[in-house]
Amino acid sequence: MRRLIYPMREQYEEYLIDESKFSGYADSISFPESEEEIQEVLRELEAAHIPVTIQGGKTGITGAAVPEGGHVMNLSHMNKVKGSLLLEDGTGRITVEPGINLIDLEKEIGAAFRKAPQFWPPDPTETSATVGGIAATNAQGISRLLYGPARKYIESVRLVAGDGRVLTAEKGQKLALPSGRVIDWIDVVMGKEGITGAISELTLKLLPKPEGIWGIAFFFGKAEEAGRFVDILKQDMPACEHAAVAAVEYIDRAAMDLIEMHKGTMTKIKELPDVGEETEAMIYVELHGGEEEIELLAESLMEAAMVCGSDPDEAWAVSGETDVEKLHAFRHGAAETANLYIEEVRRQDGRITKLGTDMAITDMAFSEVLADVKSDLENEGLKGCMFGHALENHLHVNLLPDDYRDYEKGIALIRRWAAKVRERHGQVTGEHGIGKLKLRILDGLLPQQYIELCAELKDEMDAGNVWNRGNIISGEAGSR
Repeated sequence: MRRLIYPMREQYEEYLIDESKFSGYADSISFPESEEEIQEVLRELEAAHIPVTIQGGKTGITGAAVPEGGHVMNLSHMNKVKGSLLLEDGTGRITVEPGINLIDLEKEIGAAFRKAPQFWPPDPTETSATVGGIAATNAQGISRLLYGPARKYIESVRLVAGDGRVLTAEKGQKLALPSGRVIDWIDVVMGKEGITGAISELTLKLLPKPEGIWGIAFFFGKAEEAGRFVDILKQDMPACEHAAVAAVEYIDRAAMDLIEMHKGTMTKIKELPDVGEETEAMIYVELHGGEEEIELLAESLMEAAMVCGSDPDEAWAVSGETDVEKLHAFRHGAAETANLYIEEVRRQDGRITKLGTDMAITDMAFSEVLADVKSDLENEGLKGCMFGHALENHLHVNLLPDDYRDYEKGIALIRRWAAKVRERHGQVTGEHGIGKLKLRILDGLLPQQYIELCAELKDEMDAGNVWNRGNIISGEAGSR
């Protein structure tokens, strides 16, 4: 049997940090290549009661995959496809290991379903994210407006529990908990950030690829105009029988400036034109469906954008997967360059980590949300950039501190925002998860019912508190 566990040495330091720039420490690391090797690592660690932090692609931004002692189990080497099937209803199924990333998954789906092209709808902008990580956070991506969260497209999961048992969680099966709660077995895994066990296999639901895909980037001279455009779409979204709007994404000027600053190093967006200096905001709209009906939708959107001050001649309008992918890369650049900014500031002060929101208030106009955030940043004298899912008011506000004083002010502002969202029965945290970072920043402001459910699941699935201590619930929670 090959050696599985290695001491944590300098060569493995990259496994002590994620995209949030939150860093940790560990004594050892492993890279299992099968379910059996996951179990073997657990057996070797069991006698010393060593906790384990599960990792995939380390693309998370809440510190969920960052260890605070114990052992790191990186599942990126578990990246094989186990099988695929086309069903009579035209949808596909593909069974994969958790370490396969979105880039490789897309290639494998393409090879397996050449005669009836399929796709997996969850589309986080970070294409190096692993399927296991996407399940662990119930990630959504920019096309969530049309397709919904990852949970809808995961049929079953094999899970290694803290005591080494292998369980199969299938959608539709129910689990009764001691408190009387009854939940779908799939929700033992989805969004639980690894606290209930290590995913060893997933069966994914695929959909037939749409006939056409278009992307349109509308530019506005004022953020208020972009806000009004979104408000109009909320009230009267253009619709067709065989085509639909899949995404409505907002990017502000500060985010675009960061992208332009790093554009030369981003292969996919080098060819895109520079954004005009007079532009204050961009709305990216993506359309899926039949080509003729997409064209009708695009015309309606152009007219609505013109009413709000956008020049259709300045819009970026593309069709086909290759060109649309360039606009996806531009949108991803907003998140990526905000992270690069934090990485640079962190070199001056290692206490600084990513400060970004994942909140949504549904009972406000989008233009109001924009105005409130802008006003709060100005009043606090803080810099920030904004991007996110406009139609759901789900903005990711990334604070850009110059120093630790700004960082502390930023935490206080995020807590105020969270309190406001909670008062209005909005969503304090969503597709990014809670991890260790938000557990600390948002202490006392997270949804209590969800925290209690996670603690109960932890007791039920991992009574020894082996897996991912410190995620969602406090480090000692979950142990009887």
